[in-house]
Amino acid sequence: MKSYLAFTLIFITSLSFAQSTENIKNLREKQLKVQNQKEDLDFKRMEEELKVEGKDSGPFTYGVFPYPIYDSIQKGGFKGVGTLGNFFGLKLQGKRIVYTSFLENNWGTLNSHKVKSKDRVFFTILVLTDFIDDKEYTSSKMNIVSRNFPDVIGQGFVKTSNNRIDFSAFTTLEKEDFAIVNMKLYHLKYGNIILIAPQKDGSLRSMQINNTTDLTSETLKSYLEQLIQKPETTAFFINEKTI
Repeated sequence: MKSYLAFTLIFITSLSFAQSTENIKNLREKQLKVQNQKEDLDFKRMEEELKVEGKDSGPFTYGVFPYPIYDSIQKGGFKGVGTLGNFFGLKLQGKRIVYTSFLENNWGTLNSHKVKSKDRVFFTILVLTDFIDDKEYTSSKMNIVSRNFPDVIGQGFVKTSNNRIDFSAFTTLEKEDFAIVNMKLYHLKYGNIILIAPQKDGSLRSMQINNTTDLTSETLKSYLEQLIQKPETTAFFINEKTI
């Protein structure tokens, strides 16, 4: 009986994976088909974005393209993306750690294979900094773009008194998640929380955290507050070589 049940579960899982893979393949084919079809491109959104000033929010210039209308790829599929963060930083032994996170909402059957709750935080970066601009608010910025639907990409930066930490991260429909921090590449499959500790000599140190469960907009803050209090994390950020 147990063997039969195990076989049934394996069969259902394999069937579900095969259906998901086929759906993704069909979606990618549709994405390629509509990317240059005038009737499927969102020129109204493009015109609105061209009017926006101050697009500098990270390492990449914010290029304005006529992207496909979301519904031309999958009707009703897009359910939003978002950013989370702490501009003034978490306090740790008299120092500040600024963080930024990117998340994707649950889009129903479209991304249910990777988003199990109402949303999923797919990237978080924590940066030790000695500079917080509380007047012009220039010390950190972030931006997330949904126009690559069904993929999502975000970028941002954090300034210190003599350095700038640039970062970008993306998640694909296939859950191929990567990040770049000042030209250092991270495969987020092996940990989507990146710690950056600028050193007094101008170099950087990083630590990649592989949390066992996906974080959400509701669980992120408390998790990070506990994370920085762990002895190994505190020692990483606070020592005689860090700023």
